[in-house]
Amino acid sequence: MAGSEQPRLTVGSLLGLRLGSVPEAQPAVVTVDGGVGDELEGPNWIVEGGEASRGHPSAWRGDGIEALTFNNPFGQVMERVWFDGKVVYAVDLGAVIVDPAEVKVAQEYQIVYAVQLDEHGRSAGVPERVEGQLNIYDTVPGMDRYSPIWQFNYVVVPRNYVANTLKSEGDCLASGYQIVRSQDFEN
Repeated sequence: MAGSEQPRLTVGSLLGLRLGSVPEAQPAVVTVDGGVGDELEGPNWIVEGGEASRGHPSAWRGDGIEALTFNNPFGQVMERVWFDGKVVYAVDLGAVIVDPAEVKVAQEYQIVYAVQLDEHGRSAGVPERVEGQLNIYDTVPGMDRYSPIWQFNYVVVPRNYVANTLKSEGDCLASGYQIVRSQDFEN
């Protein structure tokens, strides 16, 4: 495929499917003596419990959560986040310091009761987060605006806010709540 025809991936998805698409059915590979047919390698393999088979699981569960299977062999910090009203998975690789005028960044919204920034626009202390609220991403891999570097936008909500009422960038922007753009970044 060339240029814009490349598959658009979801966050954490190893399926290679465009967001919201349904995979084509693939014939099952016959297992012979614990192997996968006559193939030593191939596309569209699923490995579960050490057993390889061919196929694609659905990209999304019925409740709108990304149908990701991942065994995390390196013990990376993972989180669930909202993207456009759906739950996707992300790997947290830690804080970074970048110049957003020089480095492409995506926007992450964190729902908080309070946040204080220092003279450089970075968090001065730990923001007072809403317990149980998932962070919100504005993009996922494959979108033109996507970047693996996230700039934190703190959405300051009242104490009576119900966790996970906001589930998308659009929700945050239309909420009327104060949004504090910081110079806090994460990869």
